Amino acid sequence: MTNKANTLRLFHVAAAMLLCSAVFLAGCAENRILTGSKLPAEHQSERVVQADLVGNTAEIWFVKPNADNLELVKVSRKCAGSNKLEFALSELLRGPTGEEEGQGLASEIPKGTVLLGVRELDDDYEIDLSQRFASGGGEASMQTRLDQLKKTVSSVVGGKKVFLNVEGKRLVAAAEGLEVQQPINY
Repeated sequence: MTNKANTLRLFHVAAAMLLCSAVFLAGCAENRILTGSKLPAEHQSERVVQADLVGNTAEIWFVKPNADNLELVKVSRKCAGSNKLEFALSELLRGPTGEEEGQGLASEIPKGTVLLGVRELDDDYEIDLSQRFASGGGEASMQTRLDQLKKTVSSVVGGKKVFLNVEGKRLVAAAEGLEVQQPINY
């Protein structure tokens, strides 16, 4: 190979590495914490919006500040793909669309949380999320994350139980000693 070909090859490798780094870092951006996130879960209310989609849909639950409370708000998304649970979880972790953010919707689930896997166990499911899901925000924020997750998975699994793992380990406690009930949807 000539020096010119080697230089061009090194340039392409460097450009690919730079692009991969940019994509990785974009996924690590911090999620903003809503001012109402410190409120206990029992003071949160629920409201349903944008439930007019037809066909094969999944309910994805986000939050919206309302006075001194955070409301859990359901949005509907048309399912793409054959695994409805995996789709719903991916949409939840992706967060609200730009239009939904414009309506004041947000998520307590930290940006950059990754779905590591969905496994079907006989009549149950086991989901595995990255450590980011259980990091920071305090007890009220963690309870809200769990509520979002619980309502989202409950909308697509019917009567099946869903167990939550973080980095391959069953999550039993998080954020300042908050006990996590397993399965999360019961």
